[in-house]
Amino acid sequence: MHYRYLNEDDLAALSDLERRVFPERPPSFYRIKRATLSFFARSGHSFAAEEEGAVRGFALAQAVWQGDRATVLATRIAADSYEVYRGLLRVLLKSAYDANAYEVALLFDPQARSRLGRAAADAGFSSTDLSLFSRVLGSRGSRGESAGVLE
Repeated sequence: MHYRYLNEDDLAALSDLERRVFPERPPSFYRIKRATLSFFARSGHSFAAEEEGAVRGFALAQAVWQGDRATVLATRIAADSYEVYRGLLRVLLKSAYDANAYEVALLFDPQARSRLGRAAADAGFSSTDLSLFSRVLGSRGSRGESAGVLE
């Protein structure tokens, strides 16, 4: 498995993978678009997992400055196996450490995404009892959409 930074040429492969990992979601849920790749390709914390020329996973993450420290926030991780999740988390942790960002956060439903949950636990991530409260504004909010916020 080879892990590398994202690039805009990955658009079709990442979009296909995202739709396989997250089937039957509203169109606004899907994050892989040209603008998204353009942004995350420059973040220094977003990666694709590739094997024999096929993309098997990706992580969209960025450093968020909080005034006194940086936290690397992963907003979307998708992969086709536990092993790929494990490798993506390893690469993400290394990129954060190398950038002196000693906090890494990701949000996901461990019951719905058990392979990612197992990989996160194996990588030393811990869960908290905190809940994410979100509100989607505009036309998406008026349609009742709430999924996909930091997911």
